[in-house]
This record gives sequence, structure tokens and C-alpha cells, in this order.
Amino acid sequence: MNPLVQIFLSILTAMGGFVEVGELVFAVGAGAKFGFSLLWVVALGTLGIVFFGEMAGRVAAVTRQPIFDWVRERAGFRMGLGTLVAANLVSLLTCTAEIGGIAIVLRLFFGGSYRLLAVVAFLALLLIVWFFAFKWIERFFGLLGLLMIVYLVAAVRLHPDWHAVGAAFLPNVPPLQDPKEYLVYAYFTVSLLSSIMLPYETYFYASGVIEDGWQPRDVPMNRIIV
Repeated sequence: MNPLVQIFLSILTAMGGFVEVGELVFAVGAGAKFGFSLLWVVALGTLGIVFFGEMAGRVAAVTRQPIFDWVRERAGFRMGLGTLVAANLVSLLTCTAEIGGIAIVLRLFFGGSYRLLAVVAFLALLLIVWFFAFKWIERFFGLLGLLMIVYLVAAVRLHPDWHAVGAAFLPNVPPLQDPKEYLVYAYFTVSLLSSIMLPYETYFYASGVIEDGWQPRDVPMNRIIV
């Protein structure tokens, strides 16, 4: 594939595949309660996932191994197993949230029982994973996720105070009337950061690197894409 085309497709699928319902839920909730003041957490989390993604892609391209194979070899069986269990639990919770998010969207469109729609969403995901190749899941749903660009358009059309937006990218704690609100602010800080720096995203990216047959010579391409 032409390198420019590869970079273009990778950026598109990254936007559609790495921005997910957990980030949207916590970002919207944080913005509704604290305005722009938590934008610095978004910037920090984005920088963090860039570094982790680059590392995961580089390891996969050079060693041709999944991330956990490499962790187990370097850190030992116990550490590797602990990391594997923890990451899978987080990924399971993330998947559960995704299914719930799909059910909410279906209910908004069609109405009906939320629980029934959650079962429908779960079965649909099982069928997709069973019948679709990884690369088509990545490309189709990644490109479909570009519909979320509506959030960017809406943010501009709402004409925010751009000076306040820029200032919020510096770490800050806004003045709050109730001392208990500072605990809520801390909760949203941790939740928003963890929703952006999700483990599955690095595994997803590294798996794509292996499936696409990247070699050590592709490490510079990996850095550009992340």
C-alpha cells in the first residue's frame, strides 16, 4: 500500500476506533459539570495513549509478538499473568459499557426494552466478531466512527470562549462552593483519564500491526501514525 494512503487510512480509523462511548460519556459529564476545566486531562490522556500506542506498535513490528507474549518473557510468568488478568477485566468492563451504549442508541431510535436491546447488541457483536476478518472490523467500524466528527462541528458552532478553552489545557482546579465537589472533580479526573488511556486500544493497534505484516523498517511509519 502507498505510504501516504496508509497514513491517511490509519488516521481515519484511529479517529473512529479510538474515540469510544466511555470517553464521550465522561467527557460530556465532565463538561456539563465543570465546563472546560478538565480539558487538560483530555490532553494528558491523549498524549499518554500516543506514547503507549507507539510503544505497542514498535514492539509488535520488531518482535512480531503480541504485547503479552513480550511482557511474559521480560517480566516473568506471574507479572505477565497479573497484567493479563487486569487488562482483560478492564477490557470486559469496556465491552460491557459499549454494549450498553449501543442499546441506548437503539432505544433512542426505535424505542422498546433497554434490556432486550442490550441482548440484541451483544448477539450482533458476537456475529460480527465471528464472521468478519479483523482488518474489515478495523476499517469498516473505524471509518463509520468518523460520524463522530459531528461533535467537533457542534463544538465550533456553539461559539465557545476560545480563550477559556486554551487556558483549560493547563492543569487547574476551578473554585468550587461545596468542598465535596472537589472529590467529584477528582473522580472525573481519574475517570476521564482512564477512559482515554484504555488498555484494549494498544492491544488492538498492536494486533493490526502484526496482521498487516509490519517489519522493523515500518517503525518510522508507526510513529507518524500514532
